[in-house]
Amino acid sequence: MKVHSLRFGTVELAEDRLLRFVRPVVGFDQLGSYGVIEDPDSAPVLWLQAVDAPEVLFPAIDASLVAGDYGVDLDDEAVAELGLDRAADARLLCILTLSPDPTAVTVNLRAPIVWNTRRATALQVVLQDTEVPVSVPVRAAAGASRCNKEVARAGSNAPQR
Repeated sequence: MKVHSLRFGTVELAEDRLLRFVRPVVGFDQLGSYGVIEDPDSAPVLWLQAVDAPEVLFPAIDASLVAGDYGVDLDDEAVAELGLDRAADARLLCILTLSPDPTAVTVNLRAPIVWNTRRATALQVVLQDTEVPVSVPVRAAAGASRCNKEVARAGSNAPQR
């Protein structure tokens, strides 16, 4: 499928790279499908491009790269909605806030995305624990030393809003 993006132009994506959100991303109720764009120039950052809105693009990263043993507990309803049969099929992503200043790149740990890689479904989980931060500098996150350079590079190439 072809997906249009203001950042990447027209991108051809395989079916397994098209995510159907079983509940919309907070604040984007009208958008339910996103393409996962993996750009080698900004790896390990993944880009979640709204299929129906070229201007809506979320940079995301595997939670394990920035938050070590961070994880979420899904209730039975969320597991059923995702069609998640095996924990091994779940990939946990966190949305980044990019900046031209690499030291200002932050990760949202309060609202991760659970991606069922086998069924191409996804769900944003908003954690109720107020101790979990919404915005953490990537450089300060546990395990961040493995990917700080790559995230900073992606951040310095962030589209201006």
